[in-house]
Amino acid sequence: MRQKISNFKFQISNLKLFFCFLLTAYCLLFTVSIASAETKEFTLTVTDSEIELNGTKFMVWKYNDTFPGPEIRVKEGDVVKIKLRNKSSAKHGLFFHGLYVNPRVSIQEQEIFVDPDYEYTYGEFVAGPAGTHLYHCSWNMAEHLTRGLYGAFIVEAKDEPKSDKEFVYIISDWNSKAENGDDHYGTGHPRTMLDNDITTINERAVTGDNPIVMEAKKGERIRMRLANIGHLPHKIRFAQNFIITHEDGYPISQPKAQDSLTIYPGKRYDIVITAKKSGKEVFYHSIDMPPGVKEKLTASEDSQKASAAHTHDDSHGHSNNIHKENKTGVIKEAPIIVLDVRGGQ
Repeated sequence: MRQKISNFKFQISNLKLFFCFLLTAYCLLFTVSIASAETKEFTLTVTDSEIELNGTKFMVWKYNDTFPGPEIRVKEGDVVKIKLRNKSSAKHGLFFHGLYVNPRVSIQEQEIFVDPDYEYTYGEFVAGPAGTHLYHCSWNMAEHLTRGLYGAFIVEAKDEPKSDKEFVYIISDWNSKAENGDDHYGTGHPRTMLDNDITTINERAVTGDNPIVMEAKKGERIRMRLANIGHLPHKIRFAQNFIITHEDGYPISQPKAQDSLTIYPGKRYDIVITAKKSGKEVFYHSIDMPPGVKEKLTASEDSQKASAAHTHDDSHGHSNNIHKENKTGVIKEAPIIVLDVRGGQ
């Protein structure tokens, strides 16, 4: 019996040594990989500013005096260090949308808010997963994202698929009535989000007569990174089929061809298009509200109109411009991007 116990203890001891060896080896490999990786440092400075969209002036905050914020682009495995410097009149935080930053940047650290005239450097983290991601303010996000505090965070894969050209587009939506004071709830209030009446793609307001032009040569393979930082579901429809290769940074297991895509808030997609023929082809944009949401908005709108009529005051009535366009099932589309293909390879 004594011999059996002794052998058992010996086996357990060997097992502990084995796992200790594995853990040590993993830590050494991780340390070596970090030491050999390239360190990329970025500073984001927040300032008060103003932009004009469709004739409405919006008070915004900017990262490094740009709207949207500057694109952060690194390679998978790079070590990333980011400093947030607050030169604005309000407090701000920083959230890394879709990135693996824990435990290097803890949840508590992402909840740190930087007061005016202060700065904070976040813990180093290894860039990943590869794909299209975002960074944005983490303080009062409903308003601060509505006021422009966001940017693209691109992590290039070690085996990045080859493309001849790449374009990054961030879509958002804004409420002119709330900013002008016509809606008493104010910009960023939940009651105004579904009533947003201006769509932007990067810094440009979508008006139907000013689409962004992507130039390419016949035969080129074009990669588009699309992200929705707004509050509404944005639908993109194209004249030809495209292939969705990634969703939220992850490869699609079975990519398939399609000609339209609805991008819900916070979602990111990578799509690939081949410039098959010379000429111009259009990407159309529309708001694709789910039927259930439309019905709830209709009930809410009718209730508010009745309340306003009862008080003989319609100044606080809340209407949904996008929803009104969709009540009959007709989706109003506007050109948002033009693919201009010339010549050949």
